[in-house]
Amino acid sequence: MKITVKTPATSANLGPGFDSLGLALDIWATVTVDTDKPARVNSITRLIQQGIEAAFGDAGKAPPVAIDWDNTIPVARGLGASASLRIAGLLAGNALLDGLHDVDGLLALGTQLEGFPDNASPTLFGGLQVNVRRTDGSIIHLDAPLPDDLKVVVFIPDFEMPTQESRRRLPRQFSREDTVFNVGRVALLVAALGAGRYDLLDEATQDRMHQPVRGQIFPGLNPIMAAAKEAGAAASYLSGGGSTVAAFVQTGEERVARLMTQAALANGFSGRSIITQPTRQGAHIVES
Repeated sequence: MKITVKTPATSANLGPGFDSLGLALDIWATVTVDTDKPARVNSITRLIQQGIEAAFGDAGKAPPVAIDWDNTIPVARGLGASASLRIAGLLAGNALLDGLHDVDGLLALGTQLEGFPDNASPTLFGGLQVNVRRTDGSIIHLDAPLPDDLKVVVFIPDFEMPTQESRRRLPRQFSREDTVFNVGRVALLVAALGAGRYDLLDEATQDRMHQPVRGQIFPGLNPIMAAAKEAGAAASYLSGGGSTVAAFVQTGEERVARLMTQAALANGFSGRSIITQPTRQGAHIVES
């Protein structure tokens, strides 16, 4: 049996929404799982295998499978590659189980694998997802509105920035002032996107929790964000844990992409820019 799954890249945090906001992007990975071929596992396909095994859980041992993927979403770049691959495995495993789990059950399993819902949720459901973890560990997710003309330009550096390494450097506690700063901007960001208020997005994507520390790890971050805004982007932020830098754009996306790339090169960072947009479609099976 062959199962092919498509899963979107995602951009988490969006500046101040640390571990709570995630946006699905129109950049797709294609994963194929084949039960009729010998199993092959490497460091990347192991993530897909984790999803398959998590789907089976108490239902029994997952069958050996051959796994292929198209390497579309770069790993350790802040575009949700690990969530995309694990969710692909969950969907494939669930298909082998004839749909044992509903989508909220898949989100719970994906969050367990990832540790956080900010990428798993938009990977599954598409769109802009607001995610809250209840005290019992379950996840509330809510689709938030977006402007129809929103584009997202991403500059993807050639160097990896593993999320767990950068998380270890983050402060364990924050001041009241910094907490209030971020809470207000998360609220403003969701409201501004829903209202199409591009003029408010720069202020709404400001952050005091994770970007200052990650900017020390990636000294090209601030110059690339500044270049994006100088080129006409409404806002720019570090995508997830990095190293990708994202920009919200209404018009002039080609210029934004070009100047982000130029700023990166001027600061010693090679990479490439991609012009994309949000997708309201989440992970889905295209062939089974």
